[in-house]
Amino acid sequence: MLVDRQDVRYAIRSARRSPLLTFVVVLALSVGIGLNAGVFTILNSLFLQPPTKRDPSSFVQIYPRYQGWYIGRPQDSSFNAEDYGAIRAQAHMLAELAGWQKIAVTLDDLSKQGGAALVTCNYFRVFGIDRPLLGRLFNPDECNPGSSIRTVVLSEHLWRNDYASDPHILGKIIQISRQPLTVIGVTSDSSANLASNGVWMPYTLQPIFNHSKNAFQNPNWAWLTLAGRLRKGYSRADAAAELQTILRQQDRSYLEQRVFTLDRKTSLTLTDGSFIRNPAMQSLALVFMALMMGPLALVLLLACTNVTMLFLSRSIKRRGEIAVRLALGAGRARLMRMLALESFLTAATAGLLSIYLAVRFPALLFGAIDPSEANPSAFIQPDWKVFGFLALLVLIATAASALAPMRESFRFDLVAALKGREGAATARSQTTSTLIVVQIAMSFVLLAAAVLFARLPSMIANGDPGFDTHQTMMVPLDIDIPPYTTTSALAFYRSLESRILEISGVQSLAYESVAPFTVAPVSEVRLENQTKGQGRPASVDNVSPDFFPTFGIQLIHGRSFQHPDLSATSNAQVAVVSQAFAKAFWGASDPVGKVIVTPDDRRLVVIGVARDTRSERFSLLDGPRLYTLRDAQSVDGQLFVRFSGSAAPVAASIKAIVKSLDATQVSTPSTVWDFLEDSATAMKALAKIILLMSGFAVLLAITGVYGVMTFAISQRMREFGIQMMLGATRESLFRLVLTRGLRQISLGLLFGVALAIPAAWAFMRITNNSWMRVDTFDPIVYAISALILLAVSLSAMCLPAFRASQVDPIQALRDE
Repeated sequence: MLVDRQDVRYAIRSARRSPLLTFVVVLALSVGIGLNAGVFTILNSLFLQPPTKRDPSSFVQIYPRYQGWYIGRPQDSSFNAEDYGAIRAQAHMLAELAGWQKIAVTLDDLSKQGGAALVTCNYFRVFGIDRPLLGRLFNPDECNPGSSIRTVVLSEHLWRNDYASDPHILGKIIQISRQPLTVIGVTSDSSANLASNGVWMPYTLQPIFNHSKNAFQNPNWAWLTLAGRLRKGYSRADAAAELQTILRQQDRSYLEQRVFTLDRKTSLTLTDGSFIRNPAMQSLALVFMALMMGPLALVLLLACTNVTMLFLSRSIKRRGEIAVRLALGAGRARLMRMLALESFLTAATAGLLSIYLAVRFPALLFGAIDPSEANPSAFIQPDWKVFGFLALLVLIATAASALAPMRESFRFDLVAALKGREGAATARSQTTSTLIVVQIAMSFVLLAAAVLFARLPSMIANGDPGFDTHQTMMVPLDIDIPPYTTTSALAFYRSLESRILEISGVQSLAYESVAPFTVAPVSEVRLENQTKGQGRPASVDNVSPDFFPTFGIQLIHGRSFQHPDLSATSNAQVAVVSQAFAKAFWGASDPVGKVIVTPDDRRLVVIGVARDTRSERFSLLDGPRLYTLRDAQSVDGQLFVRFSGSAAPVAASIKAIVKSLDATQVSTPSTVWDFLEDSATAMKALAKIILLMSGFAVLLAITGVYGVMTFAISQRMREFGIQMMLGATRESLFRLVLTRGLRQISLGLLFGVALAIPAAWAFMRITNNSWMRVDTFDPIVYAISALILLAVSLSAMCLPAFRASQVDPIQALRDE
């Protein structure tokens, strides 16, 4: 038997003999294990769990990969309506097949934007939801082709938070993106692991919410995500083979009918529906999970190093006990098993306490970020993966905290220990030095992350994007055709423009096709002597004549657009290019007067060069950008207003004007600065979490450094006494200890930088395509982190160093 009752009883008695040490060890490990388990519970729910709770083994989600359909690299996409129909009609291994499209909507009466999904009427059944919380789910006739039945199912979260748990919600007509729909049911948040879409509508309403662009009639439009249920006796591999055959037939049919210009070839991937299995998102999800769990693993390891230090000090004191047991015939294997069991019981106790934190942490985290999100987080509960992860953490904590103390417990002279002089034996300095270096290195990584996130809000709010943010106001409009016609939309814009220009303080207004801090799509732009495929990539922004003065973007050469340019009848139209565009296409040559060709084969004459901006990512200059002139008859683009003075009265006046012209418009004008400030506020919530985590880690590291130094110095008192007898002063001993500690800190910082660089690269990869991409290799971040850690580490070493300098040489050498 590996472990007998006597070992267990002794381990319990040993813990009871030192209650303070046991309490500190359990507390440190509980926090380290609990934080890891709590975050893993969230990641497990978001990334690892399938979206259904009922019979997940039969659930299958289908991802196509199209090649040859589009110019460029293969794309992981959704299905078009014809492919969905072919699979639904011909797939015999699927008992059910559902489709959906996620869209953004506005709850007009609440002036709030949110997520929604257009779904087939068997959507809920496929996801294992048979009964709603209130009302009913969709009937099959609501998804018949051509059906105009306007019904909607709400999530429990949306019903409780935005409709105050209205008991009379069923049968009510609500406005969703200005479309009236009747509420027929409310689904429970706990019925499936669905993202909180909030709103589900029949997919036959797709043309209504896509500006009357009918995806059912367009085979080029891939818009439906598909999932289904396997029939009994079939596997995902069986279904994949059958579906692959169906899609190959579709590819041949499209080629024979010349539906596509190119020869489409489709391959399929079938998964259990978990996010991490999505082929297009798998690598990103893995990197994100590594970034989340990496710092927490460091926190756990820091806790383990502290526990190692406490166990190490106890093991030195217990050498006499170990010596007696060895003299009485106990085997070393038996004693090592006894010591390992003590560590395991401590870690297991911490693991049991961590279960509570794993259950409560999601609600605490979501509540700290957004109090309205605390309720759905309550349904994020641990499963077998979480408990397996907890068990793994307990084993890691046991091994990490027990190996060094077990080794040191047997590093003594048996005769000296039996004489009661085990304290004279000195633990090797390599162990204590390693502990200090490891603690400093791991703390540096977390502290660097904390400094980076702490600086982000100010970097976002105070960065210079190259255009005015305080006096430029965004006016969101929702002009759809229908219900508008081109004529009525133009009339609306003309009336709105004239009335806005009459507001006191308004100086100008302009339209732009690419809103600030939106990643602009890249197109091929060519010189006049180049053919297609020989050009360079550039983003194209379609703007109105007053765009540059409205945004305050400087023209460094040539001229800006003018209103007469709109009436030019010659084929050579005009364009303005950015500095990056001019450098990429003509180097140091003067671009004014040069001709370029757009993707739609328009020939444009360059009339000016505009200053580069940071309109896509607030910390990086934009790439080559081409500004083209917006057609006067266009109804596309975002409206911006330049004003002077206070923003509040201008925003209120614009909102009132928009409402008076179209009562269905939900427009909340705000400055670009407001957008940046809101983004900074959102980052502050995340920064608080990172700061809290890093603060706890640094506290662990500093207490650990203090403990290690105290332990190491206590073992070297005899050495210090000898040095003083040979003439060493107290000041020289103080300097000696601090100098050695400074070398250990420096080595720890070097290892910390080596650990931080891969983490920084991974974070940059995640944010590479977002507007908030930041330079994580900022030397200021590393310098601040190093200085903070150096200061607090040296402070933690000062007291042990002072104690070393106060040694009494007679007392230290008395045993000799």
